[in-house]
Parts: sequence; structure tokens; C-alpha cells
Amino acid sequence: MEKSIFWEYDEKSKIKINQSKLINFLSESGFSKAKMLDGSIIYLREKGNIVSEVYDSDIIDFVSGHLKKMKKEDVLEAFSKGVSTYLSHSKLKLLNTTSLLNDRDNKNFSFFHFKNQSCQVGDGKIHSKAYEELSNKIWDKRIINRDFTPLNRNEVSQFEKFSFNISGRSEDRYLSLRTIIGYLLHRCQDPKNAKAIIFVDEKITFDGEANGGTGKTLLVKAIGMCREMIVMDGKSLKSGSWFKNQRIDHTTDLVFYDDVNKDFNLEGLYSQITTGIVVEKKYKGEVYIKPEDSPKIIISSNYIVKGTGGNTDVRRRCDFEVSNHYSADRTPFDEFGNRFFEDWDADEWNSFYTFMISCVLKYFEHGLIIPEPINLKKNGLINSTSLEFTSFMETGIIETDKWVCKKTVLALFIEQFPFYRNLSPHMFTKWMKIYAKNKELLYEDKSSGGEYTFYLKTVIEDKEGNDEA
Repeated sequence: MEKSIFWEYDEKSKIKINQSKLINFLSESGFSKAKMLDGSIIYLREKGNIVSEVYDSDIIDFVSGHLKKMKKEDVLEAFSKGVSTYLSHSKLKLLNTTSLLNDRDNKNFSFFHFKNQSCQVGDGKIHSKAYEELSNKIWDKRIINRDFTPLNRNEVSQFEKFSFNISGRSEDRYLSLRTIIGYLLHRCQDPKNAKAIIFVDEKITFDGEANGGTGKTLLVKAIGMCREMIVMDGKSLKSGSWFKNQRIDHTTDLVFYDDVNKDFNLEGLYSQITTGIVVEKKYKGEVYIKPEDSPKIIISSNYIVKGTGGNTDVRRRCDFEVSNHYSADRTPFDEFGNRFFEDWDADEWNSFYTFMISCVLKYFEHGLIIPEPINLKKNGLINSTSLEFTSFMETGIIETDKWVCKKTVLALFIEQFPFYRNLSPHMFTKWMKIYAKNKELLYEDKSSGGEYTFYLKTVIEDKEGNDEA
């Protein structure tokens, strides 16, 4: 009782707030401060193993509530009159300083925190724990605002069926998708193996109209039901914007670039994927988030997401082609008869979270499985050249391992597609080089006597695994 008294009466029975006792009272009530990476100060409150970020108004409310509970109306009046002095930012700096909490997963375990319990996922099992049993403190933001009871895995959730459908009902691709979901849900970033997860439609139209409606956004929304995710509007994303990352915080798990346009290039995110993120917030200093603490990246697009090509690009991406099982004419609502997340009862939510946790276990078991491409290479070629050029080259009209006249080939192409009559030889050569790279051929050209010729060499892999022309 005495610890909660931070006031005294003078000889005239006038109430005086004792500043040091008030700060001690707040400290003993779990309040503290922490320094952010940009040097700014945030206020915290610990309740057992749960840490919340609070504001000065929350601290004022706490003190006022305490005085009301004690029925000390006279003290509350004195406190209210001088609150801007007693709990000013300069006075709150007297609170104990604690280290900024990092409660990310470790390499072998992942945690899912619910209202009624915390679940430690690893070793092929789900270990349920009460919050007071946790060995480490956690941010309150981590707690999913639902109770959870693990279900028997024989019960198939609606979202599990949905995931199987968008995998083309292929067991191999379904397993790959489950490891992708598990990778994204695991709050542990290995900078050496970090990848952007890219969800793109298996079937893409090249008539300027985007299909969409295949379930990409719904898939990512489900992941966001388990982790803290920032959504970026891919269509309005400006690569040169100073403050494009300003909503990323120390607890952000995922950054989702939703529906990026056909001009988006993954190269702009290479450093963010592997070397950390620079966050600039208006009126605040620049913050660098180390790669091991950086959020993982998700991208969705109705187009092939471009990159630089080669190993540099391959190491930084995992493309998953979403089957066209669903469309504007056939939605999950049509199949399941309810709106995902909005119409589910407690059993369906339990089944959903049981499935999502099982995806983490699949990821621990198999690692991140990169799916075999279906139409990625062809769609990428069309996206970088044109549908007509790709069709022209697929006719086999150009022989490999043989010198061919550029002028003759270009004339044949224009003859077949007259609306390309203004296509320059330079652009046609560029397309030929892209085609060669896409088909894993070596491109060479030369000029002799005013005639320009090119040569597409077949690459043969020797027994030692080296490439030979």
C-alpha cells in the first residue's frame, strides 16, 4: 500500500505530489522506457511476460484510474492540475531504461500466441504453454485475438482445400505451397537464404487485361491473420520515395507488395531482401534494420515480375504460379458457401490455425521447396519481348548451331506479323538475346561484307556439371 502512495500533505494539509515516488510507483507498476534505433524514446509496460508499447496518455489514464480506485479524489484533483508537469516527457525520461525487446523465433522453433495460450511449434509437435510459463517476454502485438484449440489433422479446413486447389490439385505443388506458407510464418530470417515470395497467375493474358481473382490476395490475407504484416499498394509504389518504408516497425514480420504492375522490377528490392532495410520516417532519423531482423517480403502480380536474370536474381526469389482454379466467375464463396474469415465459426478458425501451424512443421521438415515452373519461362519471354515474337521463334524457323542472316529473319518475322514493320533491327537483336538466354542458348553475332549474321549455340553440360558450347 505504501508503495502506491506518491503524495504527501504539508503543514497546511495541501497535497503535494512527490515526483520521485510517482516515478517509482510507475516503475513498480511495470512502466519503463526503451530507446529506438533512431534515438527516439518509447514507453513500455510489462504485465508478466507480455510487453505493450504505451503513450503518455496511457500512463496518465493509469495513474488517474489508480487514484479513483483508491477513492482519493483530492489527490486526483491535485494530480490533474499539474499533470503536464508531473508526467511531462522530460519527467518520464526518469523511468527505468530497458532494452528494446526482440521476440522473433529462433532457428528451430516458431511461436503462435493466442488469447488462451501460447503454442511453441517445433520438433514435429505443437507444445501449448501458459504465458507465465514462457521463458521470454513477448510483444502484446503478437497475440492473435482468438482462442485456439489444436484439432486432429484428419479434419480438413476450408482453407486447406482452397490451398490444394490453387496448387493445381498437384501434391508436389501443394507441398511446395505449404513450405512457402511455413517459411513466411517462421519469424526467423536467414540473410544467406532470404527470398522474396512471388505469387503470380499460372495463366497470364497479354492483351493488356489482367485476369486476377485466382486467390493470391486471399492467400496472403490468411498469412496476415497469423503475423504482423504491412500492405503496400503495388500499383502506386514509387521506387524513389524516401518514405516508402515508413510504416515498417520493429515488430513487422512481413511486407506485402500487393498487385504490382508489369513495370515492377525485383532488382529494386535486392538489397532489402539480403542486406537489411533502411526506414525513413517523416521528422525522424533514418533507421537501419539488420537483415536478420528484417521482415520477409511477399509480392503478388498479374504479370511476370522482372529481375536482372541469372544467379543473382534466382537466389533472391521464389515464384509460385497460382492455378486458375478460381476466377471472377468461380470464387471460393461459390465453392464453400461462405466468406473466408468473416463467416467462420470457432471450429473453422481452429481448423484454419491448425493447418497454418502444420505448414510451419512442413517447412521445418523439408525447408523451402521451390516449385517447378509451369509457364514462368514462356510468360517471362513474352513479357520481355512480345507474344508474336515468341510464337515466331517457337515455329523452329531458326536453326541452332548455324550462322543465320539477321536481315532475312527480321524480314520473315515482319512478313508474318506486318504490324511490326517499324521494328528496328536493334530491338529485334535485343529480343533475340533475351530469347537465347531464356532457352539457355549462347548468342553470338558478327558482320562480314555488310551482312550481319547471328548464331545460337546449344549449351551442353559435361559430366563434371560444367557448361560447354
